[in-house]
Formats: sequence, C-alpha cells, structure tokens
Amino acid sequence: MATISIELPADLVEKLKNSFDAGPIIDDQGRRQLNEEEVGRINAKMVAMINADEHPPPHFHVKFGGENASFNLATGKRLPNIKGLERFDRNISKWWKANFCDLIKVWNTSRPTDCQVGPMPVPDECKPQKT
Repeated sequence: MATISIELPADLVEKLKNSFDAGPIIDDQGRRQLNEEEVGRINAKMVAMINADEHPPPHFHVKFGGENASFNLATGKRLPNIKGLERFDRNISKWWKANFCDLIKVWNTSRPTDCQVGPMPVPDECKPQKT
C-alpha cells in the first residue's frame, strides 16, 4: 500500500526549521552548537509530516538534510530503534512541546476511516476554551 503523507502546516514546519537552522540544542538550558557542518545544512529542506495510514503508536516524521526520524506523538520521544537527526532531539522535543495540540489536531483530522491506529484522545489543554 502506498504511503499517504500529510505535511504539517507550513508555520509549524517553519518553527522547527528555524530551530534546526540555529543549531542543535546541546543542553537543558537551551545552549546551541553551531559548527561548520551545521552551517552547511542551513539551507537543507525541512519536512515534518504525519502519514495518513500509520502503524501504532501515533507518531510524526521529521526529514532534514537527508535524514529521517520518527517521534511518538503522545510523548515527543523518538520511536524505538529509529536512527537519524539525533543531534536535533532537543530541538524536536522543544518544538513538540510548543506544538503538541496542533500535532494532535493534524493527526486526528487526517485519519482515514480504516486506519489501524485511529484518532488520539484530545487532552484538556488542547480542547477549545468554553466561554
């Protein structure tokens, strides 16, 4: 079966790309490392996406500079045995925390009726505020 990829909204992808462009976050204080290798990657194409017909658990993909990695949508953690983009794990985690509700929305609205995973529960912090 062909994979149907749903690219995330451009503003979400741009936020992650800007974080990558500033260099890998190297510690919990947010300090970054920007060396010559990373300077050469600044113009690399960034793709962050959710595939429509996925295997469990719910997850998103990040492709950058010829590397591809997958991350759990509920936790933001890298899926087991997935390699690639390790130096950007903190960037991706920070981006995931800031965009968690938007990611769940994209996941839930892109599920086909026969998807084996189905929609994710929407946490209270992601539900519209009642007035």
